[in-house]
Amino acid sequence: MNSPSRILVVEDESIVAFNLQQRLAQLGYDVPAIAVSGEECMEMVSQTLPDLVLMDIHIQGDMDGIEVASRLRETHSTPVIYLTAYSEDSTLERARQTRPYGYLLKPFSERELHATIQMAFERYKLEVELVDNRQLLQQALDAASMGVLEMNTATSAITASPRTADLLGWSPNQPHCRDDLLSCVDAEERAEVTARLDESLAKLKRFSEEFRVLSEDVPPRWIKLDAGHASGRRMTGVVQDISARKNSELRLKLLNDSLESLVAERTIELKQCLKELEAFSYSVAHDLRSPVRVIVGFGQELIREHASELGADSIDLVNRIVTAGQRMGALIDALLHMSRLNQLPMQLRVVNVSEIASEIAAQLMEAAPERVAQVRIAPNLEAMADPTLVRSLLDNLLRNAWKFSARKEITHIDVGSKTLNGETIFFVRDNGCGFDMASADRLFGPFQRLHREDEYAGTGIGLTIVQRIVMRHGGRVWAFSEPGLGAAFHFTLST
Repeated sequence: MNSPSRILVVEDESIVAFNLQQRLAQLGYDVPAIAVSGEECMEMVSQTLPDLVLMDIHIQGDMDGIEVASRLRETHSTPVIYLTAYSEDSTLERARQTRPYGYLLKPFSERELHATIQMAFERYKLEVELVDNRQLLQQALDAASMGVLEMNTATSAITASPRTADLLGWSPNQPHCRDDLLSCVDAEERAEVTARLDESLAKLKRFSEEFRVLSEDVPPRWIKLDAGHASGRRMTGVVQDISARKNSELRLKLLNDSLESLVAERTIELKQCLKELEAFSYSVAHDLRSPVRVIVGFGQELIREHASELGADSIDLVNRIVTAGQRMGALIDALLHMSRLNQLPMQLRVVNVSEIASEIAAQLMEAAPERVAQVRIAPNLEAMADPTLVRSLLDNLLRNAWKFSARKEITHIDVGSKTLNGETIFFVRDNGCGFDMASADRLFGPFQRLHREDEYAGTGIGLTIVQRIVMRHGGRVWAFSEPGLGAAFHFTLST
């Protein structure tokens, strides 16, 4: 009895990973482990030797799923299927370059999951067969067990070995000529093969061609003829049957075409769903602004005109209503801003990151002249990006740094970059209150807060906007921090 296929899951969202593990188990697969980062994935592949890896593109650590898959290609032959909820063209292009065995766009059904895994196993099997066939063919050629063919270049007469005659469907020990050879070639390829053979004969060039042979005496097959010019008026070569390899290549091509078609179809569906969701979110948020403003306005008017008629408790209640309404208004404005980010077309150009960061820092310091702050911005920071989106990204990161370092005697904020493996990594670092890295997976979720509202005010959506902008540029964003020792946010802009 065959043991179930072993599948390593690389997913840093624990709920998603657990659900995926359960679904795979129901489908009859064995999940030996779940990794949350690239480093952990590389270690577990070496330890568990899985048959396939389901790889989320956006995972914990310095490497995203695409980089991990690229390294796996260099060290292991394990097939990889990507999992992601995003379909930016730049991300898809990076993913395709690693030659994945499938691409599942979240959310996906069990049927799609099972079909994609089975297609990946079939493709991997075909590739292994292809490699094996090539090795066997080479061994056969080395052992001189292939057919041999010799042509007199002056008379075009051909002498063929029994194996060659068998491959071409000729009667053994019968005289043949150039035209007999060409008549065996599939009509669709005959003109091209004839032209190359004539060129080889005229210029004494080596002749190496693969073509289909059609004969009444043998089934259709693929033949490879390798020949060179010997001394005198002779062209000699070997003939081999490559039908198994060519059929494997054709089946593999059909499988790849079907995978590409499935990816394209699911990408179109996902983009349409995202557009509809964004339009719905925008409409809801836009329609909520007016009644919230009315509530806040009436509350302020009530206090202004009737404060003497209200008791202290009533005034406190109205103030709470006004404060809650203002906070809701800020959340609605943030949601509208986030929805517009995905609707704006990208306008790529060389952006002066240093200049934008300096302008934002100056605004922050002018708004709070009583604060003692040292903001250091490295000169000549540049990126190929959308200037409007980069300004929004830096504004959110710098305002975060400014807010969470407000209780320090001296605020320190640094903006700079470093180069790692040819990639430019930008950072915004502060000396603020920091956070516990155990909660880092919640940083970029909408409305996720790591500090109480009464400690540090905010909408909880700024870092979500940062992540959206970075992902639109095909980059990554991550953070390092220790409680009380500040935080450092790193991001790349790969576009």
